[in-house]
Amino acid sequence: MTSPARPGPAGGESRSGVFGGASWRVGRIAGIEVAIDATWVLIFLLFTLSIAMQIQQAPHGAPARHPAATWSTAVATSLVFFASILLHELGHSLVAQRLGVRVRSITLFVFGGLAQLESDPRRPRDEVLIAVAGPLVSAGLGGVFLLLAGVLGDGGALRGPIVDGLAWLGRINLTVALFNAVPGFPLDGGRVLRGVMWARTGSFERATAAAAASGSVFAYGLISLGVLAILFAGQLLGGLWLVFIGWFLLSAARASLGQVVLERILGGVRAADAMESVRGTTLSGAESVADVVAELVLRHGIRTLYVVDRAGRLRGLVTLRELAQVAPAERGERRVEEIMRPRESLEVLAPEDSGWHAMRRMAERNVNQLPVVLDEVLLGSLTRERLLALVQAQLALGSG
Repeated sequence: MTSPARPGPAGGESRSGVFGGASWRVGRIAGIEVAIDATWVLIFLLFTLSIAMQIQQAPHGAPARHPAATWSTAVATSLVFFASILLHELGHSLVAQRLGVRVRSITLFVFGGLAQLESDPRRPRDEVLIAVAGPLVSAGLGGVFLLLAGVLGDGGALRGPIVDGLAWLGRINLTVALFNAVPGFPLDGGRVLRGVMWARTGSFERATAAAAASGSVFAYGLISLGVLAILFAGQLLGGLWLVFIGWFLLSAARASLGQVVLERILGGVRAADAMESVRGTTLSGAESVADVVAELVLRHGIRTLYVVDRAGRLRGLVTLRELAQVAPAERGERRVEEIMRPRESLEVLAPEDSGWHAMRRMAERNVNQLPVVLDEVLLGSLTRERLLALVQAQLALGSG
């Protein structure tokens, strides 16, 4: 599964996960960051338990499986399965990189894997090629594992669990390939559908809407099937799993369509046209922290202040976070320029940058505003609230 990146704060071993919780960076492959979402731990344990229970059920008349062999095989099988998921996502990612689309990361999470692309593909053909790469990898792995299981056959107490594990890996990889081939966004089949519709209509947004609608129908089908399994078949765990998968796919389809609309609207907005004045929020840097807190923060509610020189060139920025880190007893002696974030560490916008570019940079830096700068001179500030207000206005007026 692939998705345009939803950037989080850069750096550190802990990062924002797929559902907003924690995830941990475990390495890089071909320049792509690989991370494990906190929810992966749960699904890994559940898969290991399920595999162990299947292996322990030896055929009638066969010797009982040794617990050590059963559990070691179950753990190894789970690890290989998630390595297969990683290879599935690498299939998407390597093809994307060959086609000029940068890949930010691959994250393993409760529903499998997610490759986060820097941007959507530029051409319909690229969309299709990137989408089909993952299922092809999974189908190939499924065939290899089933072939190995057939060659090894069913041997003794140790070989039996290994063959069972290989057979399970073959079946599950083929299932992953078939499931992802469903023509519903954000599944890989849905991306293929979007590529085909994009080529036919010439509109990326219309193609996304069609693929998202198909994905929503499939998601509602999974949710309905899960509810029926719970109510009439007594399959509580299996039914809940189908409901959760359907909910995730439905949310992802809606979010992807919303992002396309957002990109279209904000892509036509210039930072210079949408920025707000910074009058009353600039400082020289020589002010004491105590004066700034008393006069600007507590009295006027200003949360972001810009430090500029006499020519108006941006020197740095200070927010409520930096101010709060200074102990109250020290605020009278500390100057703002001592605690500000220096210009070199700041993300800034050029007047010609689009609103969409600004929105992505804000998300990436985990901030709500960015300064607009020309030749190092501070022109204004562009806020997330301002951009969202423009989007709401265009949608309300039907001019988006």
